[in-house]
Amino acid sequence: MSEPTDLPNTAPNMFNASLGYAGKRFSARLSANFSDSYVDESGGNAFEDRYYDQQFFLDFNSSFAINNKLRIYADLNNITNQPLRFFQGVSERTQQAEYYGLRLTFGLKYDLFKK
Repeated sequence: MSEPTDLPNTAPNMFNASLGYAGKRFSARLSANFSDSYVDESGGNAFEDRYYDQQFFLDFNSSFAINNKLRIYADLNNITNQPLRFFQGVSERTQQAEYYGLRLTFGLKYDLFKK
């Protein structure tokens, strides 16, 4: 009898949650996203399977309306500095790890068509 095989690229557990506020001029949201590790590529046996490691992302975004058409915004992504990581067979055997760090985006949004 063979061992059960995980379906590639399918995480067994995932969750997403957000906490937000939206007023007439100001809005803010904190979002959390979690995904379990999962098989990315199947090898000849379980030892050779490549896994995409579990992840937990935390992001924050906010905006403030200066007037009816102009808004200032800020987005803060990957607050947890979650790496992109693959491992072979067991989590102690890292195949690849990439860190992208925290990213801040901010600016102005102007709506040309809003009345």
